[in-house]
Amino acid sequence: MQDSDRAYFEHMKSTEADLEGWRVRARRLEAPQKGSELQLDDAQFGAHPISEMVRLSLVSAGEHLRLAWTAILAGQVYPIAHFTTLRGALLAASQAVYILGPDEGTVRRGRGLAAVAESYKRSRQFHNDTLMYPNLTDNERQQIDAQVKWLTTRLGQTLQAGAETSLNISDAVIPYAAKLVYGRNPDLELEVNLLWRKLSGDAHALTWALAQRTIFQPTRAGEILSEGTSGGSLEEVAQPFEASFRILKRGWSLYDQRCEGS
Repeated sequence: MQDSDRAYFEHMKSTEADLEGWRVRARRLEAPQKGSELQLDDAQFGAHPISEMVRLSLVSAGEHLRLAWTAILAGQVYPIAHFTTLRGALLAASQAVYILGPDEGTVRRGRGLAAVAESYKRSRQFHNDTLMYPNLTDNERQQIDAQVKWLTTRLGQTLQAGAETSLNISDAVIPYAAKLVYGRNPDLELEVNLLWRKLSGDAHALTWALAQRTIFQPTRAGEILSEGTSGGSLEEVAQPFEASFRILKRGWSLYDQRCEGS
């Protein structure tokens, strides 16, 4: 390992205890205490508790961070895949903070139920697409139709219960989490939002994001394109890793706060 990477490695290594603690914590079910804010939030739509939607987001973010760290421990730093993994961590952690952050219960419930509704919506899309299988039996088709109908009913119920009409990750969720965690430093807040844009470029296999991490050679005479190399670096990985970790840590803190009974 180069000396220039040692500081980034040691800094990410310092998160191991928290990541391991969250891994162990994810193995047991947790219910909000009686009289807590999250218990009241859950009562808005008991069929799909907001607390479990949030908890899944926190667990998912931790898993993605551990996966990124495990690869580093194995001596592998990927120029693209590390960033798609960290995008998953940033998204999941920010979603939890977006739901848990507001002190106003009606706002938390609207956001939490929007995530629940999104889950039903995407599941319905999946089941509708399975109807394209060419050799479905009549019984199988009826079962899928019944599931689609059930999902449609549930989706309508979340809207009736007060779900926000959409869950806008790029324009609402990420900016909210960035402001809540880094709002005292506008430069860092902006950096988180820019990171999200860049990580999305990686996730969608678009060249512009990778190009920003690539060292290009001078263009050869008579050619309009040049060659470039990007081997991955701990410096590049550390930035989204740190942002995702800090937002996730705030998410778990908010979760404990909202689960504590009065």
